Amino acid sequence: MWNFIIRQMLRQWPAWASYAAALLLVGAAFAGHRVWPEMQAYPFFFYFPAVFLAAVLFNHGSGFLATALAAGLVTLQLEPRHSFWIALSRDQLAWLTFVIVSLLLAGLVEEMRKTLHGAQAAEHIARAAELQARTAEEQKDLFLREAVHRFKNDITIVVSLLRMQERRLGDSEAKAMLANTSNRVEVMARVHDRLRIGRGTAAEVNTQEFIKGLCADLQASLVDLRPVNVEVAAEPHPLPHEQAVAVGLIINEAVTNALKYAFPDDRTGTVTVSFQRRGEAFLLRVKDDGIGIDTAGVPRVGGVGRRLVHSMAQQLDGSLAVEPDEGRPGTVVTVIFPQALGRAGTSGA
Repeated sequence: MWNFIIRQMLRQWPAWASYAAALLLVGAAFAGHRVWPEMQAYPFFFYFPAVFLAAVLFNHGSGFLATALAAGLVTLQLEPRHSFWIALSRDQLAWLTFVIVSLLLAGLVEEMRKTLHGAQAAEHIARAAELQARTAEEQKDLFLREAVHRFKNDITIVVSLLRMQERRLGDSEAKAMLANTSNRVEVMARVHDRLRIGRGTAAEVNTQEFIKGLCADLQASLVDLRPVNVEVAAEPHPLPHEQAVAVGLIINEAVTNALKYAFPDDRTGTVTVSFQRRGEAFLLRVKDDGIGIDTAGVPRVGGVGRRLVHSMAQQLDGSLAVEPDEGRPGTVVTVIFPQALGRAGTSGA
């Protein structure tokens, strides 16, 4: 890091200072050659580092200047000495090779420096884009939370009004209808309470968290002290908002119906809600071990609830089946529906 900073500071020197420093590097190489008698036969050995350092620390122009000055000094040291003429052909070839290699070295260092700067600029742009994307993601999440909060407040007001009207009614059937309506509205509130921003701008619900929370609320509000247990086996998958509302309403109707009618006379039992992915589709199943459907084969789910379940299954483009539990007591409500377009193959953790 410090080496990089120092090199950047040196490259900001004015041109005359860079060239003067290159001359000093070549002068130091010349002095080193003069004070080391054993290396008098290898003058080129001392000038390569000077050329390289000039190009690395400053720029290719400094490297070219160092090459020219070094070539001149080497010429003076070859036979005949103190002359700009080189007599021996082997020395001429060595001198020419030194000049070409030094020029290529200075140019190569410059290209490497440009490549490094380009990579650093690209990294800077990538980091800026990442920061911008993270900021936008946070803003979207904040907007979603604010929208969910306001929507939840509105739903709370609606539910409160429905509960108030329910308490004022004397007709038990009308009270039950209002209570069911309140529960259905609260299901939508639970969906919005668990919304998250998924990939892109899609609002999603984690199926495991949502279904577990919904079933816990239903058991707390409907089971009371009855010996009926609600079990959940739900895989965690990101489900779009529209599908989550439909799934929540189906579970609400099926579980509520089972808790109300499948276990008369304080029977013990279990209602199991499972949600899993099967290939490119989702499988939702609500199963109880209660008294089952009636002898006419008509499911206990009836009226508005039955129509609502069928409507939600159609909205999911899925199939609905309400049938006995393979010869055993109880009823199984099964809904199979495809994943939302563009979400095939994804799952939550």
